[in-house]
Amino acid sequence: MITFAAVAGAGTCLALGLLYVRFFLSIPGTVEVLERQLTKQDAVPAIQDEAGEAKIRESRFLAAYESTNYYAAPGPLPEVVCLVAKYPYDDEYNYWEACNSLGDGRDILVEVQDPDDRTVVFVPDQFDHLPLERDGWVTLHRNLLIQPLADVQQPTQPLLRTAGHRATVQ
Repeated sequence: MITFAAVAGAGTCLALGLLYVRFFLSIPGTVEVLERQLTKQDAVPAIQDEAGEAKIRESRFLAAYESTNYYAAPGPLPEVVCLVAKYPYDDEYNYWEACNSLGDGRDILVEVQDPDDRTVVFVPDQFDHLPLERDGWVTLHRNLLIQPLADVQQPTQPLLRTAGHRATVQ
């Protein structure tokens, strides 16, 4: 009986410890894409980084969606990261940036609306994409998800590649 009580007590302590770590301790967030070597694709065209907080010249390309390119960039302080979006427009509103501190790796860093009224989220590497993907979000990059417009028709059949061309399954 004493052995059973000791085992049950140890098991309870272990379970409570795991719950504490899972829900109360923060998991440091990272954005590892900022650590990779710069490439030509990382250059954000026609943007000067003197006006905003993001260090545009140190940006890394994340993904393109529709006609918008998305980049991750370091912020003004070491623990701040920024999401930068570049549009094809030739006016002063052809890009935006949004910055936030890394904090807990389970939290969204930046949530914004694009010009077409889609929600875009910038997340750390540790973020769990599954709940958002179940709700119809699309992962464009490990650190970037977008909620497509509801009236956009999604393909019902997978695309097949045949001799370099795309064809849908009939």
